[in-house]
Amino acid sequence: MRLTILFAFAVAAFGQAPDNPYDTLKAGLEDGNPAKRIAAVLALGVARPQPKPVAMVEGMLTDKDSGTRAAACSTLGDMKSRASIPKLREALDDKAGEVIFAAGKALYTMGDPQGREILIEVLVGDQAPKSGIVSSSLRDARLKLHDPKAMLLLGVNESAGLLGPFGVSVPIAEMLMKDNQASGKTAAALLLATDHTEATRKAIEEAFDDKNWTVRVAALRSAALLDLSGEYSKVAALLDDKRDEVRYAAAGAMIRLKQSAPPAAARKK
Repeated sequence: MRLTILFAFAVAAFGQAPDNPYDTLKAGLEDGNPAKRIAAVLALGVARPQPKPVAMVEGMLTDKDSGTRAAACSTLGDMKSRASIPKLREALDDKAGEVIFAAGKALYTMGDPQGREILIEVLVGDQAPKSGIVSSSLRDARLKLHDPKAMLLLGVNESAGLLGPFGVSVPIAEMLMKDNQASGKTAAALLLATDHTEATRKAIEEAFDDKNWTVRVAALRSAALLDLSGEYSKVAALLDDKRDEVRYAAAGAMIRLKQSAPPAAARKK
């Protein structure tokens, strides 16, 4: 009991946990299992676009697994990393359609015209004039329009339509909701990422201890996006969670909570 109190005091006083969140994420990014690498990449999506987390994500744009490369593109879009626009443009030449689409979507969210061209090409197919930047592998991306899971990536099915306006990353939602343990609580925890009430803070804090790992990940993501710095010690404690996905989410949340808040003028944009 005394050691627990001392740990909480040390974290509150110095803002540090025994484990480095960057080390946790680095291990995930280097894991031999692509699913673990994807989870680690997506966990960084809550971080502000500062050099270290951005560099970690950009390093995964050359991963041998196309799903990991696509996750890296999506994460850079979630981070609004404008410094990564040149690398995202390079990703438009990827051989995998899902990577091209993810890069185009990320560019589009940051106002880059090449992103718009990609989305239009996916939408209208061969009717659009060839721009020179559209790879033939986009044919595969268009075919995925008939696949319900691919529709989620496009944000046009019912769940994505609900989640999208609330700022929920579609790849994160897809990763969590496809697990058979996911529930309505998982979706609720994701959706509360824009609600700054005390009731929500308390609910998220309780969700850190939920027996369902997808709920814990969703709660960690919302805690980060809500900048609940008062929950830092509870977030840090989840670096010891038995699920890798939860540990990655905790590490990403710790990085976000330790980053300085943007100026008020920047937040209004």
